[in-house]
Amino acid sequence: MFSSFQARLILFVLALLALAQLGTALAVLSSLKEDNYRQGVQSIDVSRNVFDLLLEARAEQLTKGVEILTSDFGFKQAVATKETGTIRSVLQNHGARINADVSLLVSPAGEVITMTQALNASEVVADLVFAARRSGGSSISTMIAFGDLAYQLVLVPVRSPNIVAWVGMAFLLDQSLAEEIKGVTGLDISFVYGTQDERVLFGGTTLPSAEGQRLLNEIESIEDALQEPVFSNDEKYLSLAVDLGVKNQWGMIHLPYGPWKESYNFTRNQLLGIFAGALALALLMGLALARNMTRPISHLVEFANSIGKSVQQAELTVPKMTGEFGVLSNTMKVMQHSILMREEELTYRASHDMLTGLNNLSAVEQYLQKTLPTKEGGLLLLNIRRFRNINNMLGFDLGNILLGKVANRLQEWASQANMIARLGDDKFLLIFQRNITAQDCSALKELMNDELEVALGSELRIDVSMGVLPLEHATESVNAALRRLDIVTEKAKEESDGCAFYQVGEDENHRRQLTIIRDLPAALEANQLFVVYQPKVGLAQDDCHEAEALIRWIHPELGFIPPDEFITLLENAGSIQLLTKWVLNTVLMQLSEWWQQGHNIRVAINLSAHDLVDEELPLIVSLALEANQLPVEALALEVTESAVMTDRNKVINILQALQNMGIHLAIDDFGTGQSSLAYLQDLPVNEVKIDRAFVQHIDTNKGDASIAQASINLSHSLGFQVTAEGAENQAGVALLRALHCDKIQGYFYSKPLKAVDFFAWRAEFNDKSNGSV
Repeated sequence: MFSSFQARLILFVLALLALAQLGTALAVLSSLKEDNYRQGVQSIDVSRNVFDLLLEARAEQLTKGVEILTSDFGFKQAVATKETGTIRSVLQNHGARINADVSLLVSPAGEVITMTQALNASEVVADLVFAARRSGGSSISTMIAFGDLAYQLVLVPVRSPNIVAWVGMAFLLDQSLAEEIKGVTGLDISFVYGTQDERVLFGGTTLPSAEGQRLLNEIESIEDALQEPVFSNDEKYLSLAVDLGVKNQWGMIHLPYGPWKESYNFTRNQLLGIFAGALALALLMGLALARNMTRPISHLVEFANSIGKSVQQAELTVPKMTGEFGVLSNTMKVMQHSILMREEELTYRASHDMLTGLNNLSAVEQYLQKTLPTKEGGLLLLNIRRFRNINNMLGFDLGNILLGKVANRLQEWASQANMIARLGDDKFLLIFQRNITAQDCSALKELMNDELEVALGSELRIDVSMGVLPLEHATESVNAALRRLDIVTEKAKEESDGCAFYQVGEDENHRRQLTIIRDLPAALEANQLFVVYQPKVGLAQDDCHEAEALIRWIHPELGFIPPDEFITLLENAGSIQLLTKWVLNTVLMQLSEWWQQGHNIRVAINLSAHDLVDEELPLIVSLALEANQLPVEALALEVTESAVMTDRNKVINILQALQNMGIHLAIDDFGTGQSSLAYLQDLPVNEVKIDRAFVQHIDTNKGDASIAQASINLSHSLGFQVTAEGAENQAGVALLRALHCDKIQGYFYSKPLKAVDFFAWRAEFNDKSNGSV
């Protein structure tokens, strides 16, 4: 509702004016209310003063009236002769003339001689007489309570010539007095008293009975009302209590506050009317002002919306403005042009390779989504062989120039192609609507074999490999089609002519490989993998105290997976170290059981090239041995020549650290790797294992026998033990024994066995050997 600038501007103006009006109204009303209250308090204070003056004047008048009686000779004579009847008659007659409610005669000792009403006043009057005597015997005017009622009492001495008695006249503070005071002050007057149960009752009031009782009930505390005026609940009266000088007796002055309140309400209603009118006027002015101020902004907003909706249009009408809005208008025009150019650039970048200007993967995917499935046409993916080496040799700048030259040749050769794209690095894709033939691959390969000038005077000849996917073998899924193309392209790298066509079912092997890599962690937890042990027989004593640990995997879907298959995949995927740690822990747990039983068996574990470049390997081995409470003599580690040559210096340092720990190290598959004999003497190993390729036919192949003899002699001369792998018959074993081979491992003695079977075979074999000895 208030999202537009115009609405917010109007709201701001209204809110600002409303706050100003509200502040003014609150200040005026607050001041008016305080002034009304102050005037009311002043009126009550004036009435209180009048109240006090009236009581004083009444006391003076009453005193003079009583003094007339005390100066009468006949009355004095009656007092002197103690004519009680005469005295009582005179008191009644004189009290009636001056409207006294109670008349009494008191002895100088303070005893009541006679009283016109039977009141329990002896003690109070006696105290007053004693006080008067101490003050010199002058007249007394005071307030006094007889019972629950308050009286104004006047005591005048009767002298003859000394004080022979005191005449007292008491005047009740009742409604007639209240009416009299109200006639002077104009305010309602009440006389109230408190009872023993702390209730407050009226002794007299000018208020209507029901109104007075309600007002009295609403006054929570007389003490508070003595300090300052208090309001009734409906603010109809403002009341102030007056202390009469008598315990539990008070006077109350009531100011009718209705007129004051009506004046305040009238003024408040006027202010509210003015406030509403000002807001209405402000709304009209705000609308007019906001429209005038926001009209240029509205034009600019409309222009901005047009840019957003019609950014591809070359021209849009720019609103003509001056001042700051004119600057903003021109800026938005420049922005529109920049957005148009940027949009074109982003569109181009989204579908093209910036280096070669060819289409990119995104463009290919969009094209294939519209094209697939189809029965005609094909995809050709071209790779530059050993492009990484070219990059390293020439540098990235010349490598980029080379890619540009290749792109130009592809565009010249494949002018009839529906799309030519660079998918990244050295991958180029060609899409044809016709079928691609082997002749096409040969022609393209021959074209690419021509030298390319990458720098002035520098020419380079490249070799390429090509994978072809006929679109009839592509599914509706673009990702599946490109995956099949990648599979056949990898296959093309291994072909002699560098070209391979996709055959149905070739991606099944790829899916099998992905399944193996994906399922290894779960297979380790589910115990799908297990370890078997192949005995290593020592020829000197014909006994077995060593074995090689080999891994077996029976997959629930794929069945038995050969170790060479899944180990190679795991090495390429970088997951082989997970498997190595599992094998190490599994073997050491089994060895711990055997060693605790007194069988000192040493088991060899194979390490991969990834394991040998892990600088944490010595620590991992040490901690594993310690966790299983095994000595270093219980473990042997086997490495291949090719693994050593991956990073020769680093691997040798790690092997040296393991040998320093006392770990037995062996070179596996000796004779098939890449190392020369000169490197052998630098390796910190204890044993050489002759590969089975030179052992399994040693009894029939003189060449294998010569290689085996040379390997044994060389290894012995370097101080290494020698183990022959793959011995399968008696003749071969006899020949190896004659050549002084140290140990033999092969099917002649036993195939790899599970731990329980190996332990039983070893016991039986060693028993037979001891018996024959």
